[in-house]
Amino acid sequence: MGPGARSRTMPETFAQGGQVKQQHAAHYRPDIDGLRSLAIVPILLLHCGVTSLRGGFIGVDIFFVISGYLITGIIVRELDQETFSLTQFYRRRIVRILPALAVMAAFTLLAGCLILLPNPLRDLGQSAAAVSVFASNIYFFATGDYFAQASELKPLIHTWSLAVEEQFYLFYPLLLLALRRLDRRRLIVILCCIGLLSFAIGGWLAAYQATAGYFLLPARIWELVLGALISLGFFPRLAHGFIRSALCLLAIAGILVCAVVTGSGWPFPVPFALPPTAAAAFLLAYAPGTSAAKLLSARIPRAIGLISYSLYLWHRPIVALYLAGRSYTLGWQDSLLLLMLSGIAATASYWLVEQPAQKRWRSGTGLKPHLSAAIGIVVWAAAGLAIAANADRIRHLPPKVSFVASYLGFEASPAGRRQFGTDRCFVIPTGKNYDPSCMTAAIDRPNVLLVGDSHAAQLSDALRQAMPNAHILQATAAGCRPLLSGQGLRRCRAIVDAAFHTTDSTKIGTVILAGRWFDADAEPLAQTVRFLKGRGFKVLIVGPVVEYDADVPEILARAMLAGDPGRILALRTIERERLDHKLAPIVKASGARYVSYLPIECPANRCRLFTATGAPLHMDQSHVTPELAQQMAQSIALANQR
Repeated sequence: MGPGARSRTMPETFAQGGQVKQQHAAHYRPDIDGLRSLAIVPILLLHCGVTSLRGGFIGVDIFFVISGYLITGIIVRELDQETFSLTQFYRRRIVRILPALAVMAAFTLLAGCLILLPNPLRDLGQSAAAVSVFASNIYFFATGDYFAQASELKPLIHTWSLAVEEQFYLFYPLLLLALRRLDRRRLIVILCCIGLLSFAIGGWLAAYQATAGYFLLPARIWELVLGALISLGFFPRLAHGFIRSALCLLAIAGILVCAVVTGSGWPFPVPFALPPTAAAAFLLAYAPGTSAAKLLSARIPRAIGLISYSLYLWHRPIVALYLAGRSYTLGWQDSLLLLMLSGIAATASYWLVEQPAQKRWRSGTGLKPHLSAAIGIVVWAAAGLAIAANADRIRHLPPKVSFVASYLGFEASPAGRRQFGTDRCFVIPTGKNYDPSCMTAAIDRPNVLLVGDSHAAQLSDALRQAMPNAHILQATAAGCRPLLSGQGLRRCRAIVDAAFHTTDSTKIGTVILAGRWFDADAEPLAQTVRFLKGRGFKVLIVGPVVEYDADVPEILARAMLAGDPGRILALRTIERERLDHKLAPIVKASGARYVSYLPIECPANRCRLFTATGAPLHMDQSHVTPELAQQMAQSIALANQR
């Protein structure tokens, strides 16, 4: 059957179990707009600085379920009526998605040229090109290194979810067309199998390749399929109205609880996207006719739901551009301003872009929207790539400022990867597997074992230079502080645990532990030291790094342009320095030697900003540049000789 061909009727032989029949997907349900508001508000509040909603990102998962429900209902209804056309389906998708997305992207590119420094502007141009062909999820996965620029600073990162949806809808209508002769029961069985396979893939990726699990389609299909199954009536009957109402209200409460308690470091989307998506599916199935539907259909939730797409599009670039060169900690005034700006932009987008496009292009049989979209995508992608290629010219900086700004994204450069041992001795969520040779002891010289997270890995290359007569073994993994009771992704914990339990003190003399320590680590760290000392190791602990509340190359370059580099010292997180003073005596009492960054970076309580070459001391909020790493490695080498 060709792209524009009509389908035959899909036989309706499945005895649907729910009282909410297939017709619900065919008619407007105001409670679904309310459910959209329940999805978008936590996202909006989280990104605008309301950190108490730390799990606000679950709203994206709810949108996936809603999308699967609605689109399946439309396709199946038209298949049943023999009116389905692929041409018309993609026409509707183009008109629904592209106009508002294109306007937002154009604004963001123009504003980025005025606001962003060269490296972030280059990233923006490249990501805009990826957005134009609905591949931004792949782009952000491919560039989403553990050290990549903080997501809140990427104006287009939120478009990954749109890319996932459109990739799904490239093949999903074709699948339903191919299965159109099957009865409903068999279709549901096939969709269940697809969903379960996707869920299994998501679980594996969440444990071993977290970034892929978050951004890529295979781990997200099950959420869209969940909505599809509800649209097909695959849910049991709940005859008692009071029970349905009570359970639907509990589902709403459950979504809100998930938005508050879900942590960004939890395995996601499997399994922790399951509770909010199940609650959303429950509401889609059972809410009609209940008090929950009345609540969701109220004027304010409906109004927010109607503009939810534009709210989703506009809030992220507004926040990212606002944060450029500022502290990443937003006050309530900042949050209120960002919410207001997002609301204004979304309302304007809805009435001036979304609605006119729908009225003009949604109906009809011509190919004009398709041709316009194709031309627009080419221009859009070309503009993004041109901006990326000319970022240094567009945002020309004085040489000294440009040198400092060039350290933005240094971690992902060849020199940065060499500094950390990335993809070999340092495991990151998006990287390759650990190379066991990194733990192979030498027989002709002393062995020193470096264990920890990225704050340990950043010292590895410098230690090899500072201790040329020693063999440096490295067991480092992102997000895994070197504690006996530490937490982290399965494969990174395996690396750290193996370093503690399988190494031989007769072959390895010194163990160096470094990590991004927290207050709660004091006693576990002392226990870890005592454990290693009991096994015969000499133990050396590296204290916490001085940290800032924004990426140092960004804020330092902007402060240099303003003629006041020293102003960035106000963005130091003093708690890290207090923690250094807390940990030092505890570590020494447990029998280990302690090396602090403070005497090197902040001698006599006066923190330095530059190295002797004019480079910044930090490449982001906390990780140190090679110059500071080398100075720290010299101190570690001296401490090891005592």
